Amino acid sequence: MSNEILELKQFVNDTDFISKMNLAFSDLRADYELTIDSKNEKINELQNLHVDVKNKLSDLTSFSRNASGLISGLRGTGKTHLLLLARNQLNSTLWKANSTNNLCIYINMKRLCIPDTFDHDLFNRIFTVFIYDELAKQLTSLLDNFSQNSIFRRFLNIFNKDKTQLKNNVQNAILSIYTLKLIAHKGNEIYTDTSTGKYETEEFRKDIQKFTAKLNSSLSFKDANISLDIDESSLEELSNRMIKNNTYEQYLNFQSLRTELIKIIQLLQLDSITFYVDEWEKINYNPKVQEYTAFYIDRIIDDPLYFWISVVPYRGNLFCLENGSDLQHSIDLDETLIYEASSIDSALCINYFKDLVNKRLYFYFNDEQINYNLLFNNDSNFIKLILASMGNTRDFGTMLLKSWSEYQSYRNSTKSQGRPYKYISNHMVISAIKNNGDKKLTNVENDQSTLKVWNDIKSYCMSKNSSHFAIEETGDNLDCLREQEYSDLIYHRLLHFRKAHVPSKDASTDSKLAIYAINYASSYTLHAKGRKLTFITEYKVIHDRVRRYVYEPSRILKEIKIKSSEVFPCYNCSESINMLKMKGAWDNNSCPFGYVSNFVYSPKRI
Repeated sequence: MSNEILELKQFVNDTDFISKMNLAFSDLRADYELTIDSKNEKINELQNLHVDVKNKLSDLTSFSRNASGLISGLRGTGKTHLLLLARNQLNSTLWKANSTNNLCIYINMKRLCIPDTFDHDLFNRIFTVFIYDELAKQLTSLLDNFSQNSIFRRFLNIFNKDKTQLKNNVQNAILSIYTLKLIAHKGNEIYTDTSTGKYETEEFRKDIQKFTAKLNSSLSFKDANISLDIDESSLEELSNRMIKNNTYEQYLNFQSLRTELIKIIQLLQLDSITFYVDEWEKINYNPKVQEYTAFYIDRIIDDPLYFWISVVPYRGNLFCLENGSDLQHSIDLDETLIYEASSIDSALCINYFKDLVNKRLYFYFNDEQINYNLLFNNDSNFIKLILASMGNTRDFGTMLLKSWSEYQSYRNSTKSQGRPYKYISNHMVISAIKNNGDKKLTNVENDQSTLKVWNDIKSYCMSKNSSHFAIEETGDNLDCLREQEYSDLIYHRLLHFRKAHVPSKDASTDSKLAIYAINYASSYTLHAKGRKLTFITEYKVIHDRVRRYVYEPSRILKEIKIKSSEVFPCYNCSESINMLKMKGAWDNNSCPFGYVSNFVYSPKRI
């Protein structure tokens, strides 16, 4: 390593540096495919880059071994990274002495393809096909690791070094995987109306043969004297038998799936199987898909089968699955990095993002001089980025890259008089923050209802000169937050949850308060020069002032629905009549709230 002191200006035209910087902070999106398992480079990269906060990774890994749960967090908070790292840790300890043998399977719900028209029975069959397909892929990858001597020895010890039993169980496990794949492809051929099933099954048969030959070679090399009796004829016989008897039909339901999973557990001497169900919000486009998936999971979740579901708050429902009962544990990533929660939390946020920067720069550059201090000469500009990120790693990375881009433009342009900046400056950070805020607003600018809710919240905050406000934790308010307008604001990270169960300032109410904040970047012009509101960075202010600012989320929704002629206020009792949900009362001109009158509509509307 050179002893030369590096400065940021040296790299503004360095294409290699620019490329690596882009990789370091643009690679925060978490859509990694399961092909990463065949080569562990990506998992190793995630492990090297991961900064664990409040022991979330160790908690998830530990809880997953014998219980189910829920991971909650907005997009960009690291849910998928956490799941993939925990899955790797669980699967890497299989068959180790004094360890629970827990197999972990990752399920990405974005990959579930459902036709436009379906009933409950058809969904069950399609979802079973989907699970079988993922099981087959991931179990094949798992058994492929037997080529590693240490893993094979661990597995052999599980069978008390009984090679005959090991041979039979491995052989039956491979045939079970092949059966699962046959069922999946036959199901795909029928239920998605494709013609690729036969071709894909033949390809998979060849893969199984190659895999078996590789495993036999590996076992022979280890002087294990084990040879698996799986060849072309045995696979062909199994395939013909299933097709001839339509045997696959009996597998396409959750009862049979549970039976097959238990069989795999017994063959591979496992203690349990845990499924990580990711991207739950991606099936929110049709509530029936979420409902039927929850119903399916509810029918098979039980020892030794566990499920962890990754959700975005207020983006759909869990339906029959109960948080705390069916899903015993809960990990909330939105509560992890809240700068204003306390002085301890603000220090934690600063250290987390510094570690994030340093780890990523070192991973890509392998030079200790290329670190946080190369980019910033003080914490104040850096803290601005942290506040603007609202604790969201992906937003932070986006703004940091934009700040670096602004620095390049500055150094490559004609400089103004005076000493040129050696580091990312305040105005570069502000430009990145504004850019990020503008992008967020474009996500809702074409939805007039959502935009009205955003402007209403913003106006309320301006009237209180506060970026934060409170909402009473009532059932009606929670229902409001599930409405599309509020759900969209939360999903696009314009509205942020900050703290739950805060006591009210009003002694006359028993309801606890939830504290929310508008996005720092999207409201920057309000709390920068104009001072139309103050962005709160200390919990003391929340305790002293914000608890008095109780916002009513239903008011603007009611106004929107009245203007859209969906809701009318009752002329006598003033309660809202939803003409779609209260059709009987509307048609009969009667008050659904019990008020006795000849008519309930406003005379102006008759």
